[in-house]
Amino acid sequence: MEMKELSNQVNKIEMPREMQERILRNCHIKTEEKIMEKNKTNKKYRKPAVAVAVLAICLSLTGITALAAGDKLKGYFRDIKRWDGAVTGTAYEQATDEVEITAVAEAGQLAVNVKMLNADRAPYAYIETMGIKEYKILDLEGNEIVTGEATEAVAVSEDSVIVPVSLEGVSCGNYKLVISKLVGGAKAEQPLDISGTWECEFTY
Repeated sequence: MEMKELSNQVNKIEMPREMQERILRNCHIKTEEKIMEKNKTNKKYRKPAVAVAVLAICLSLTGITALAAGDKLKGYFRDIKRWDGAVTGTAYEQATDEVEITAVAEAGQLAVNVKMLNADRAPYAYIETMGIKEYKILDLEGNEIVTGEATEAVAVSEDSVIVPVSLEGVSCGNYKLVISKLVGGAKAEQPLDISGTWECEFTY
């Protein structure tokens, strides 16, 4: 498989860009090493060496696709870096399948139930408060009705928390809540941004 074709295949797979670049970078380096090693002993193995190196060193594209389809690409921690490369904090990415969101409209606000499905694992095991950092409310045609500001943090009870979201200015009707970032907190720790994509419909 040519590196160009490999790159095209990797780019089609839904995964963090950093992971895609890491896979391609490792494949390229290891492929060159294998080619040089084979050329020292026998030039006739040049093309097979490329194929073997790509297949042996790279994660199988079929395997990666299967992992993505089977929801096995789990959340991961990412360093937050300043312009000069200094690490200023940590974020948690790709948490969509690790948190469940439901919402019910009542008395001028939306009660958003945030349930952590892996409450015994990091980072959820250490989170004491939870809030919503970035969200939107859309009508069912996809028009943006509200761009929400960060909510207040609410204390976690067991594995979930109910976060109130204001519906001020929202008319009666059917809507969709779209959350892209949560924020978890704990004593003496920096707030932890938790990114994913959560959607749920509600009637007001």
